[in-house]
Order: sequence, then structure tokens, then C-alpha cells
Amino acid sequence: MHTHSLRAMRIIAATVLALAALPALAVENDLLADHEQRLASAQAEGSAAKSNADKARALRRQAAELDSLGKSAEALSVIDEALKLAEPGRDKDFLATKAGILFSLNDPQGALALLAPQMDATRKFAERAGAERRMSALGFFTEGFITATFAHIQLEQWREAIATLADAEAPLEGPSFYAYRSLVYRYIMGRAKDAALANPQLEKMAAYYAQNDKGHYGALLRLWQGEDTRQELAALIAGMPGQEQQEASGEVLFYSAAYAKFIKGDAEGARTMLGSLNRVAPYGSIEWIYGKRVLQ
Repeated sequence: MHTHSLRAMRIIAATVLALAALPALAVENDLLADHEQRLASAQAEGSAAKSNADKARALRRQAAELDSLGKSAEALSVIDEALKLAEPGRDKDFLATKAGILFSLNDPQGALALLAPQMDATRKFAERAGAERRMSALGFFTEGFITATFAHIQLEQWREAIATLADAEAPLEGPSFYAYRSLVYRYIMGRAKDAALANPQLEKMAAYYAQNDKGHYGALLRLWQGEDTRQELAALIAGMPGQEQQEASGEVLFYSAAYAKFIKGDAEGARTMLGSLNRVAPYGSIEWIYGKRVLQ
């Protein structure tokens, strides 16, 4: 059979399996409805606020939800209003939210400029906290470290992306966060194609979760190791409820498409899966935002 025909069959097979893994799309998008409900709640909270601090927190929530809904320009205006009301010295979370909005607006450099002083301060705080409390101390700025990681990724600053990811801690979220972090690490290393950049601790954790995580992160990690885990991923997603299924479908489609494009050289297959990702529309997913930029 001709090579072109074999390639076409592989693309079709991958697409069929990817689509089989997706939830049946209802008329209502579960994540869209959830973020709209959260936005309405934040707006009501803002209307009832009795102090500047309460108003600022409500506005921050509104900005985050507007950003998740794809209304990032409006979100930027709202977070700037929130920052004017926020207490001096207690605006770290507000700045992390603004950085996420800037990333959504395709300004990774602006996001990094905003996050750099906060990450530096968090690292110094973690250093003072000592080895036993370092993880918890870094966990106070998880959102900022993850946004900064993706900003470095978009700018193809692989060394900086790995160093930033290594400081992204979320001990309260448990193993699922670290399995996810391991997957992001595998993506970075796959794109960088430079073994000298390997982080020993992240390598160890990626190997551990590839073997021990029984969810879709473990299956995706093994996919990035070269195993064909598409049927396993389809079965895992089929067993998930509602929003969890939609969020996982988005992650599976992004990391599968990225593997196809950047590791296997199958840009056509990646674009097909991007189309599926757009249909799933996982509102609030950084992979969806970023995926639309790199999977075309």
C-alpha cells in the first residue's frame, strides 16, 4: 500500500479513536454554564459588598470567570478595577489573575513581566520556610507558576519553562496535580528535544506517575513514552461524569494532538484533533487557549 494511503489511514484511525473518547456534546456546554453561573454569583457578591476589600475580591472573581468565558478584554478592565481596590501587599492573587488574562490575550511577555516579581518573592518566602515547608509555601502561588510556565512554553523558552514548572506546587490538590505537572513536563521536554535540560526530580515523578496514575494523566504520560493508549483513554473518559469528562476530553485532545504534531510529525492529524477540541470547548482550559495557537 502506498505510504500516503497508510498515513491517511493512521490519521483517520486516530481521529475516530479521539472522537470516540469525547462526551456526546449536549446543546448546553456544561463548563460554559458553570462559568456563567459563577460569574452571576460573583456579580451578586460585588453588589452586596460592604468594603473595598470585599468588592475587590468579588471583582477578581468576575474577572476570572469572564476570562474563562473567552471575554478576556472585558476581564482585563475588571481586574484593573479590582487592583485599585485591593489592599496593598495583598494583591498577589489579583496579579496572578491578571497575568492569566494577559496570557489569554496572547501577551505571554506581559504575563511574565507581571509574574516575575511575585514568583521571586514566593521563592524567597519558601526558602525562609525551610525544606519541610517549602512545598506548602510555593503552593500559595500555584496559579502564577502555571501561567508563567505556559508563557515560557509559548515563547519556546524551554529552560525557563522547566525551572518554573518545578516550583509549581499544590500539595492540597494531591497526586492528580503532580500527574498533571508531569505531563506538562513531558510536553516541554518533547518540544525542547534537549536531554541536557532534564530535571532529575521531574523526571523521577514523570516516570512514577506514568506507571502508577490510573487516570487519563497516566495514560497520556505513557502515550508520550511511545505506547498506544488511545483505547485506554477512550474508556477512561467514557466513565467520567459531566464537567470532569469535558475537562479531561480537552486535555486528552490537546496532549494527543501535540504528540502527533511535535513528536510524530503528523500536523494534519493534530489539526483534526484541534477541530475536536474546539467542539468540546473546555471553557477555562489553558490547553485550549494555547492549543489554538500551536496546533493549527
